[in-house]
Amino acid sequence: MKNTQRITNLQQLEAEIELLRLRKAEQELFFKEKKERFNEALKSPFTFFKKASRFLTNNQNIHSDWATALARVSIPFLLNKTLLRGKGALLKSILTLISQKAINPAIFNQTKLFGAVEKVSDWVSKIMPKKKKKETDVDYGIPPDSETY
Repeated sequence: MKNTQRITNLQQLEAEIELLRLRKAEQELFFKEKKERFNEALKSPFTFFKKASRFLTNNQNIHSDWATALARVSIPFLLNKTLLRGKGALLKSILTLISQKAINPAIFNQTKLFGAVEKVSDWVSKIMPKKKKKETDVDYGIPPDSETY
């Protein structure tokens, strides 16, 4: 911005100098904030990968049982065959890693698996009608109206 006003006295000169100092400070603050945002944008992928690697290398699942190990294999396989069918390999691999880490012994173990199976079987047995057996006469090969009576 060019100021086309003529400065005629010392007070106008001092006011113009003060105005230019304020503009300079404002622009410095603006560019400093831009620089900080740019640095954060550059660092964000690195922090994402750092957090992701920490998540993937976390070995809290040392004391897992057979149900947890089976779920870590079967649930990603089931996801890939049903919900993720036709999706990209990158998405499948990321979701497979996340699902494997999400299954830990605190959430998924054999006692909880058996409890869930028992609840489902109780629920199914309540819903399904019980079949009554037909009472049939036992045939011993002797006709009922025979002379053996």
